[in-house]
Amino acid sequence: MKSYYVELTGIGKSEVKCEDIAVTDLKDNEALIKAEYSLISAGTELSRAFGLKKGFSYPVRPGYSAVGRVMQAGKDLDLVKGQRVFVNCPHASLIRWSRGKNVQEPMIIALPEDIDPIEATALNLMFVALQGVNLSEVRLGDKVAVFGLGNIGIITALLYKKLGADVTGFDVEEGRLKLAEKLGIKSCINNEEEAAKLPDFDICVDVSGLSPVIMNAIAKTRRYGQVLLLGSPRQSYETDITIAFSQIHMKNLRVIGAFNQTVPLYPAAGSNNSLQHNFETIITLLRNRDLDISKLITKIVDPKDCEKAYYDLMYSKSENSGIVFDWRNY
Repeated sequence: MKSYYVELTGIGKSEVKCEDIAVTDLKDNEALIKAEYSLISAGTELSRAFGLKKGFSYPVRPGYSAVGRVMQAGKDLDLVKGQRVFVNCPHASLIRWSRGKNVQEPMIIALPEDIDPIEATALNLMFVALQGVNLSEVRLGDKVAVFGLGNIGIITALLYKKLGADVTGFDVEEGRLKLAEKLGIKSCINNEEEAAKLPDFDICVDVSGLSPVIMNAIAKTRRYGQVLLLGSPRQSYETDITIAFSQIHMKNLRVIGAFNQTVPLYPAAGSNNSLQHNFETIITLLRNRDLDISKLITKIVDPKDCEKAYYDLMYSKSENSGIVFDWRNY
């Protein structure tokens, strides 16, 4: 069967290509998925689309957040034909998925039918945000600063607010600030002069992945506070690191790395930190509309417009927060 897929062919260059996928020799650990929608990652994926991430070459197939229906499933998989699933795979119309041996990747999760499939494409973003929030120790009334109000940043801020924290959001994009305010994050500041007047925070969360922003987060954390590194630093940055180390040391700060891909699939004795537990939590939040992900999806586009979609996300951040590819006609 033919499968259409997005390929990054160079810096700022992408297109839809086609290949034939064998569907008659499915192994016991494989499934064939017909995609409905897939979400562009405005972090990891854009870093590859525009050459910010080091250590890889073109061409490359991007993407890791898709929703579709099971067409066939091997006997080792607890899946049935017609079932809707979230699958961690590149953007493509037809996916031959294979269970791997890594902690999470590749992964596939059966989705309840009452969950909107477009919103479900953001599951990976919600996993990242929830992982960070759960790793920190937050108390009712804690003052929390979230640096970077992209989709993950806004979700993180909303989760902290749900836990009773007093949340302040920081970003340089006016559109992001307005969206955060619309969703209930009322204290959003992008003015350095105004931000400097604020008292230090109990918890500072970096979602930007930008080293100078991480430095600012360390500086704005109170004594005995927590600094959560939720974003992935990718670009080189030269500075006097002694300043940050001194602040961490003198203020007795707890700096927490929150890379999501190390979370185990299933709960272990004495710990609820697992993908399964986080998935059940997120489904409850979506059902109760405690997280309205629809507000974060700004466009649903045809995959053939992928190059424009990447440019919109990269260079028009105020107007574009989440862009989803629609594969239903492929």
